[in-house]
Amino acid sequence: MLFWFMCCLMAVWTISASDAESCSEIPAVDNSISVSKEDGEQILRTYLCIRGYHLVGEKTIFCNASKGWNATSPQCQWGHCPDPFLENGKFSVLQPVDVNDTVTFKCNEDYILKGSSWSRCLENHTWVPPFPICKSRNCNSPENITHGYFEGVDFTSGSTITYYCEEGYCLVGTQSQQCIDGDWSSALPVCEVIQEATKLTAQEQFEKEFLAFQETEDLRQTIENIMQKFKKHNLTMEEIKYSLEIMKAKAKMLKAKMLP
Repeated sequence: MLFWFMCCLMAVWTISASDAESCSEIPAVDNSISVSKEDGEQILRTYLCIRGYHLVGEKTIFCNASKGWNATSPQCQWGHCPDPFLENGKFSVLQPVDVNDTVTFKCNEDYILKGSSWSRCLENHTWVPPFPICKSRNCNSPENITHGYFEGVDFTSGSTITYYCEEGYCLVGTQSQQCIDGDWSSALPVCEVIQEATKLTAQEQFEKEFLAFQETEDLRQTIENIMQKFKKHNLTMEEIKYSLEIMKAKAKMLKAKMLP
């Protein structure tokens, strides 16, 4: 038992000694507290910044016998939270940042704020809510649609584009879209194929055309007969109109009598 204990002790000492020889000493980080511990064959080192400073870099780094330290030591910079930032915008300057300090954000002209207009530094060195972004009021180039296209070259805020479909397709959705504060006003339309009407057989087409011709001939013959009668009696145009009105009235009366 004593022999087994001594062997284990020698093994632990050998690993620690090997790690110590392979891992170079990292310079101390100002304004921080570091804690080192062994985890299997690795040495872990964790850094914590003192109040009024925030960590820049890896909080925990490790070293093993074959690779050395996986990263350089971090830094503790002035200010309890990281410096605020806002691309294409401005924010109220606080130097240094302390716990519960609040920063406000504002975007440049032609940009719109997406997110909260303020953020607060917490005890855990984080900003809450997260920093916003400044998004351009202009829109990105519109997407093309399958079997269709759009017309328009101006994608600035307030501009409009119009979608069209290729021949044989019909547009389903909103045809015109407007750029509003960096976003297009509606979802993309789609082009759906137009279903062709059922084609008539040759016989059906012939019968349809024959009936249309027959109806035309019957109507023409009726008109000729009426005009011949009027001409035979030497009626004027006014008398013809009067006679037609009488005929229409009689037809209505006859139709009314036939109804139940």
